[in-house]
Amino acid sequence: MSTESAPKTTTAPKKQFHEEVADRLVEQIKEGTAPWQKPWVPGEEVLPHNATTGNRYKGFNAVWLMAQGRADSRWMTYKQAQELGAQVKAGEHGTTIQYWKFDDTRAKKDDNGKIIKNAEGKTVYETFRLERPRAFYATVFNAEQIQGLPPLEKKAPEWDPHKRAEGILEATGAKIMNKAGDEAYYSPTKDIIVLPERYQFQERSGYYATALHEVGHWTGHSSRLDRDLSHPFGSDGYAKEELRAEIASMILGADVGVGHDPSRHAAYVGSWIKAIRDDPLVLQKAASDAEKIVGFIKDLEQKRNQSIEVAQTQTAAIKATLQGSVQPQDRSLGRAGEHELTTPLLS
Repeated sequence: MSTESAPKTTTAPKKQFHEEVADRLVEQIKEGTAPWQKPWVPGEEVLPHNATTGNRYKGFNAVWLMAQGRADSRWMTYKQAQELGAQVKAGEHGTTIQYWKFDDTRAKKDDNGKIIKNAEGKTVYETFRLERPRAFYATVFNAEQIQGLPPLEKKAPEWDPHKRAEGILEATGAKIMNKAGDEAYYSPTKDIIVLPERYQFQERSGYYATALHEVGHWTGHSSRLDRDLSHPFGSDGYAKEELRAEIASMILGADVGVGHDPSRHAAYVGSWIKAIRDDPLVLQKAASDAEKIVGFIKDLEQKRNQSIEVAQTQTAAIKATLQGSVQPQDRSLGRAGEHELTTPLLS
């Protein structure tokens, strides 16, 4: 009787969420259909958001939801759809998104380890930083997968996209040099952005979309977000920087309303694929960095807008003070005298 044991069969371990997403996006990159490879039309609402809260999905989740190829930018959980009086269609499959928890709460204790109560006898809680962040997941459905929802209402932006884009460039204070040619780049050593002349672009939106991409690189300077920009062209580090800048310009271009033009960055496809295959977390890191870039630029925009508002308020106050201080000194002057006093205030 043989004592040999039957050969053991092994099953391939289930891939982690970021690995599954990386595999899917690598295929899209090969086909040229990854979200940041698409030429988004100016004014098109493409950034995914939660239909219940109105909040935009960010980072890796935003890229992943955009990769689903849905025309509607609204997403929600099964429960949220029910709360809106809608219902997920039979047979539809949701899309998994990932969140990270960096903090948690616990009952606060005194030096003797006793739980602290407030004046009402209720436990006092405190927030603490987790030693290791925890990931948790949610399943969301696109509005196209749900029946009973009103059609997507497309709203015109409350601003002129070109004026806002120009304001952002001014807010950054970045040195921008325009010169005839087809080169668009950021020089870390000179800390300057070089762009083709404005007239070379078929549309104004194309100029601003290109400029926002280069401003994304500009944020990496040591005096700003301090990223390593020393990698040579064709290197792994160079490809990763292009990826984060491309995702950032896609998000910012959609937010501002000038769209996204990926035509200048097709040369990085091979490098992106290699970087992601070597490390599937590259996409998560790039998307996270892209959000930091967007946040940094929008903070500068907000500070500029606040400065303008303060200046306008001060100017209005000065004008009001001057108008209130001008009083006719001799009412016997009649209409001609009054006209003579008020004329300078019209300038």
